[in-house]
Amino acid sequence: MRKHFKTRITAYAAVLCAAAVLLVILLRATDNNFLNHLKTKASLLLDPIDISAVSSDDDDWQLMLVNAENPLPEGYAPELTELSNGHKVDKRVYPSLQKMFDDARSEGIRPMISSSYRTSAQQQAELDEKTEEYIRQGYSPSRALEIAKTWAAVPGRSEHQTGLALDITTADASVQAAETVWKWLGENSYKYGFILRYPQDKTDITGISNEPWHFRYVGKAAAEEIHKRGLCLEEYLKIIR
Repeated sequence: MRKHFKTRITAYAAVLCAAAVLLVILLRATDNNFLNHLKTKASLLLDPIDISAVSSDDDDWQLMLVNAENPLPEGYAPELTELSNGHKVDKRVYPSLQKMFDDARSEGIRPMISSSYRTSAQQQAELDEKTEEYIRQGYSPSRALEIAKTWAAVPGRSEHQTGLALDITTADASVQAAETVWKWLGENSYKYGFILRYPQDKTDITGISNEPWHFRYVGKAAAEEIHKRGLCLEEYLKIIR
């Protein structure tokens, strides 16, 4: 009798454990980040990236990783092209950027650059402004700075200082919503070598809040792989290097 009782208790415990595991899986399945990471891993297992086709010594400049852990190389100074609106980009990016904007406009999309290359001083001003914004909301200076860094990087660790990154919005919000521009770019920018740099489902990896306006040039081969597989730049570089 006692033996059957223990067996029954063990069986109940096993069922409870299985139910708990299933509950965790179901709860995690409602987490978009978890689902997207799972999708990415499946894509890489079924169709691995051909590293020889997407990486070479010539692409180091366009795959430069700049984030909180990876500062700009010391003395880095891109050769810039100034656009008609006063914004500046790395001159090697300009032809692809112009082509992307021309094609967007031909389809009725009205993009406009709101921010491009920044000097160290400009980046500091951006961070200071964001910090002040959170201080006005009632946060302590230290907490305000911490939150601000999820939107604006400290000088030397901002993609805007590379000349490869752009913030893009709508040319006229009364005519076309910014979301319409971002949707088109999200679906098409990879064709021109650009990626959405800080997607909503990668904030735990990039350390930057969702920025649907921030696009980064990485070259066409890399952009196609990143777009197709739902990667962010950090993940892509980890794979190919």
